[in-house]
Amino acid sequence: MTSRRQVLGLFISPTLVASPLALAQTEFPNRPVRVICGFPAGGSGDALARALVQEASRVLGQSIVVENRPGAATNIASETVAKAAPDGYTILMGGSFSHAVNPALFSKLPYDPIKSFAPIVQLTDGGGQIIVVPASLPVNTLQEFIAYAKREGDKVSYASSGLGSPGHIAGAFFNQRAGLSMTHVPYKGASDAIRDLVGGQIQMTITAPTAAMALVKDGRLKALAQTTPTRSRFVPNVPSMNDVGLRDFNIDGWYGLFAPAGTPAPVVAKLHAAFASAMQDDATRQRVEAASLSMPAPQSPQEFASFVQAEMARWMPIVRASGASL
Repeated sequence: MTSRRQVLGLFISPTLVASPLALAQTEFPNRPVRVICGFPAGGSGDALARALVQEASRVLGQSIVVENRPGAATNIASETVAKAAPDGYTILMGGSFSHAVNPALFSKLPYDPIKSFAPIVQLTDGGGQIIVVPASLPVNTLQEFIAYAKREGDKVSYASSGLGSPGHIAGAFFNQRAGLSMTHVPYKGASDAIRDLVGGQIQMTITAPTAAMALVKDGRLKALAQTTPTRSRFVPNVPSMNDVGLRDFNIDGWYGLFAPAGTPAPVVAKLHAAFASAMQDDATRQRVEAASLSMPAPQSPQEFASFVQAEMARWMPIVRASGASL
């Protein structure tokens, strides 16, 4: 005789007994996706995220919202995503600092840059910075600035947007490579640092081109060099490090998207497809390039994972040589 339980089993839909993981993969996405951005509003990382989400939302068929959580050199945002549910609805806009610099800079991190994440796609490459000084400073080349800073010693100060920021690491590395003893002055953000630089309270900062080039064109700042071996097409008139004789000096950056570790591969694949499509959209590329950022051809999540590991190895000696630690 057939039991009542067996009879009932015949009428139970297979979807009701499917695992939550299988359902998540099948239904994703059925609600908005959050991109946790470790960079402040108005910065290049924030501009990149907002340029991409419009087209990526259309491809994904679900809205994607950007949530800024700056602070602690991107560690706050990185920890948030590392501890989020691995379902694809919370992803990180990270980059060279969250995944390559911070492991060398901090004695302890609240996340593991490799084990805590599932890489989705690399978004940009080769984002160098520029060395700028006040227009009132009596130097016009990087060599002249180095000579000036050697004469003045620790009376010369350089600004950054905070401890552990790109400007901090770049400035400390420049100090070491040029044989200088400039004093580091951390600010709460790039805009505050630039304000005091224009006013002459600070003698130098290293920052993104978008933060300073308008003031260079206005004659209030001087751009002395880029922090990369070759010139960027976005600031072609600013000398590269090779141009000024500082070889083997390469402080650049990149941005990428990461999901929490354990996110199902089909979900990562859907996110990758949506953002890879946005990267190839002409209107999106124009908005990204307006922020002086360059996007490579989209790579697979596996290729991006290999790139991240190589970047960790590249940045370790740079951070150690800079003497910066947190």
